[in-house]
Amino acid sequence: MRFRWKLLILLIVIALVPVLVMRTFGVHGLRRLGAELVSQTSENLVVSAQKQLHLVVDSYSQMLWQGREQLELALLVQAKEVERALARRPEPGSEAYFATDFAGGRNLPADLSASADHFHQKEGTQSTMMSVAYSAQVFALAPGVQRADVAADLARLGHMIPVYRDLHNRLPGAVIWHYTSLANGLHSAYPAHAGLPAGYDPRKQFWYQEAFKLKTPWVDQFVDPETGQKVVAAVKTVKRPDGTIAGVTALIIPVSRIFERRILVNNIPAETTAFMVYFSSEPASGKKGARVLAQIDFDDSRKRVWRAPRSSEWLITDENEEFKPIIADFEEGLSNMRRITYKGCDCLWVYGSTHQEGFLVLIAPYDEILRPARQSEAYIQTQINELLGITRYSVAAVLVLVVLLAFAFSRTVTKPMQILADGAEHLAAGHFDTRVNIRSRDEFGDMGRVFNKVGPQLEANYQMRKSLDLAKEVQQNLLPAAPPQVAGLDIAGQSIYCEETGGDYYDFFTTDDNTIDVMVGDVVGHGISSALLMTTARANLRLRSALPGAIKEIVADVNTQLCKDVQDSGLFMTLFYSQIDVRQKHICWVGAGHDPALLFDPTTDTFKPLSGKGLPLGVDENAVYDQSRHLLSPGNIIIIGTDGIWEAPNQRGEMFGKDRLQDVVRTHAGQKAHQILEGVITSVEAFQGPGHQRQDDITLMIINVL
Repeated sequence: MRFRWKLLILLIVIALVPVLVMRTFGVHGLRRLGAELVSQTSENLVVSAQKQLHLVVDSYSQMLWQGREQLELALLVQAKEVERALARRPEPGSEAYFATDFAGGRNLPADLSASADHFHQKEGTQSTMMSVAYSAQVFALAPGVQRADVAADLARLGHMIPVYRDLHNRLPGAVIWHYTSLANGLHSAYPAHAGLPAGYDPRKQFWYQEAFKLKTPWVDQFVDPETGQKVVAAVKTVKRPDGTIAGVTALIIPVSRIFERRILVNNIPAETTAFMVYFSSEPASGKKGARVLAQIDFDDSRKRVWRAPRSSEWLITDENEEFKPIIADFEEGLSNMRRITYKGCDCLWVYGSTHQEGFLVLIAPYDEILRPARQSEAYIQTQINELLGITRYSVAAVLVLVVLLAFAFSRTVTKPMQILADGAEHLAAGHFDTRVNIRSRDEFGDMGRVFNKVGPQLEANYQMRKSLDLAKEVQQNLLPAAPPQVAGLDIAGQSIYCEETGGDYYDFFTTDDNTIDVMVGDVVGHGISSALLMTTARANLRLRSALPGAIKEIVADVNTQLCKDVQDSGLFMTLFYSQIDVRQKHICWVGAGHDPALLFDPTTDTFKPLSGKGLPLGVDENAVYDQSRHLLSPGNIIIIGTDGIWEAPNQRGEMFGKDRLQDVVRTHAGQKAHQILEGVITSVEAFQGPGHQRQDDITLMIINVL
């Protein structure tokens, strides 16, 4: 990237960073403030919704309990009056109207007219008003019952019309029918109306039979055969003067009218689903849950009404784990509120007991509760967007100004930089006599003067590099190009230097067809000085080994010569010098301060160190060396190496160690010498890890005794 572009970027950073930082912190502050406001508003909205829904539930509960008590009192009055009527002497009362008269359209009450409180509901069609007469009651006889059989009770019940009318007026809109059904098959209903189905026998009806079983007067919901509405019944048995059960009297109440309280309905928040439910369990399956008595229809929010489903519906059951806590609350009659999903929507459930085993359940979506908070959040985001728009235009104006300034002043900087770049290209091409002419008295002038000194220094370093490369090539050529071919032995050796030159050394000498001298040395340190000492030691070893004498004498003579050469330099060299007699199957060796070689016997799976006493070469010219000897067996493996192998560290600082070396040799035993050597080198490199910088030279020789 050219400097003018860098200068442009720098100026842009200097000019725009403060603006962008202020913009970022400002927007962040606004967002944080908005988030806090929205969070606080959301909490307040949720609390307010909870209080409002709780108030509705509590109010419904109080009013329904009051209504329930009022209906139960009316039922007691009606039952008392029925018993009183049954105790009277049969006297002619008002004219009796029968269901058959209404069905045939004859002998009808004069005030028979359509009633706004009585509707006939039929699934799939609109509701139609029924015609009723409040001045009369209608009688029906169960199949097989003759009028003469019940004439006395017919006359007695004729006196109930004033009682029915008074109770009906005191319970406006709550009760649709007042029933009295006797065990002898006589049935009366107030107000008089048509609609009793043919063959109707009240003694077989659900509400009649339940009256003899219940501990409370309330019968579970059922479908009224006359209106088709979902109703509940308050029932009570009545007795004759002698104490025998005469029958059942009942108040038939539409489910929707039980819960219809306009003030409370209108206070249920919009989009809130409301259910009147009762706790129920199925004896056969054991399933527990809440069945729907009624629910509010929100098709038109201005006309919220309770509607009872025609078929039995479960709102929740314990088959869903999520609803089990609510069912447990219902079972114990507890009020509560919970956050549970309803129809895939996150909702607030508020519920409370309204009557025995009955509960009002209000389900409000959180999205609707939090809608005002969402609107506030949207407004804040709009303000932030406007702020971003203003800063965007400001940034554009500053950017244009910065570009103009950058290009106007960059040339005073780019020209000397271009001169330096051209000079650097010439240096890179090998023209070390390249010079630049920059006369300014600023940093660029200083750079020009430094540049003019670089050429001669680079030329000197280049010559040094060439010398090092030549030294490396010479040293590598001093090492054996290939192992010797000796009958009965399989030999492999390799040196790996950590720098261009190194101090490790290995070599082979063959004195006759049956004997081979093998040596491995390690000069202290690395680099040129170590390489020079290694070269000197190699020359002395080759020269002295060609002369007669035991190997301990050879090592002692070479040590004497090296001590004269290195003097007080502090350099020295460890050496392991061995001589293998193939015919006699033995090895002799001298250890001059070098780590012992290892002799591995696969038949016993043991490693024997080939130790030897003696100082390193170049330490003491009077040093004396011991010579050791050991028999060899076919299959033996001789391992001679330098400490660069077992002291190789990994990334955690652990050393490779001789135990790992022995494990590798043991694993590759039976293979050729070069395969064992490659296995060791590969294991060391894997142990150190990829990209690890080698810290010491590595030299290894492997000799298989065939």
